Amino acid sequence: MKVFIIGGGPSGMMSAISTKKHHPKADVFLLERNSVLGRKMRLTGGGRCNVSANVEAKTVIDNTPKNGRFLYSALSNFEPYDIINFFEENGCPLKEEDHGRIFPVSNKSKDIVDTLESVIRKLGVHIIFDQIVNNIDVDKKLIETESKSYTYDKIILACGGRTLPNTGSDGTGYKLSELFNHSVTNLLPAEVPLVSNDTLIQEKTLQGLSFKDVNIKVYDGNKVKSNITHDLLFAHFGLSGPAALRSSFEIQKLIEKGPVTISIDFFPNVHELDETHFNYQKRLIDYISTLEGELLYNLKNFKMTIYDTRGFKYAFVTNGGINLKEVNPKTMGSKLNEDLSFAGELLDMSSFTGGYNITSALVTGFTAGKYIL
Repeated sequence: MKVFIIGGGPSGMMSAISTKKHHPKADVFLLERNSVLGRKMRLTGGGRCNVSANVEAKTVIDNTPKNGRFLYSALSNFEPYDIINFFEENGCPLKEEDHGRIFPVSNKSKDIVDTLESVIRKLGVHIIFDQIVNNIDVDKKLIETESKSYTYDKIILACGGRTLPNTGSDGTGYKLSELFNHSVTNLLPAEVPLVSNDTLIQEKTLQGLSFKDVNIKVYDGNKVKSNITHDLLFAHFGLSGPAALRSSFEIQKLIEKGPVTISIDFFPNVHELDETHFNYQKRLIDYISTLEGELLYNLKNFKMTIYDTRGFKYAFVTNGGINLKEVNPKTMGSKLNEDLSFAGELLDMSSFTGGYNITSALVTGFTAGKYIL
């Protein structure tokens, strides 16, 4: 049996490994459009690759706001602890940082990709680089690239979403999926920085300041739509950092109706200021001291207006994808074509940053490979 995996990101690489481990007699091919594997993965975590999180499976689901329960069965096959063990056992030591985030000890994303590629090669998977798939003839079971054609028995689409298109995640996977009559839900950027035109942003008042574990509330009128506590960064365009990225999930939906109000609590666990707080981020204290009202109240109820997000070009994740009603969550197999399976960001689900997106990719890839035959 010839199994072809299209896409050499985390989900595609793990699909290849899992397929060959579970079906050693299968002839497994990994087609990658770039000249290296994991091109996008090499950029994640500031080039360090936050490969997973030291959490239970339920926490992964809780941190997957879009269709998280779809991962329930896949996580029973391969959970975060299995991911950690996989890299440790294959010569890539890991370390844990705040919020349970897992990184390579070397702080080099290349080591994560190299470990996956090393296992792929040891298993005897055929890696074919510089192969952009233009068409799949479903009736003839033929994959057509710019230079070659390949016949397949089974195929796993792991092409990624629409984020960071210069790495290869340009939406090609959605077009290929439609050749199998699959439908694609509305695509939006997720885990994306927030744009504000407020005066303090335009005048760069707080630009460059970063804060640990602030709380952001997102409002729809007077109703709080999300409540996120994590790190935050003031940038020249607005807000970035995990708190802003996670808040973008709700903001992206609300912003179609107009600008969105958020409230920042810089000291979520503080109810009375002391000298240590006045020495904390002096630029912030100096600015808020100029505002009307009591200082502590303003520090805990700092209002801003978000006018837009930075879009797909700067998003970490695609919100939307292959309609999950058409995919078997236990196998990642297509319900429309018995020869097709899916893995990774191509599916209509999205997780928060912090190791959860790559976890979802690896987990779905493992499951797709396990059940492909």
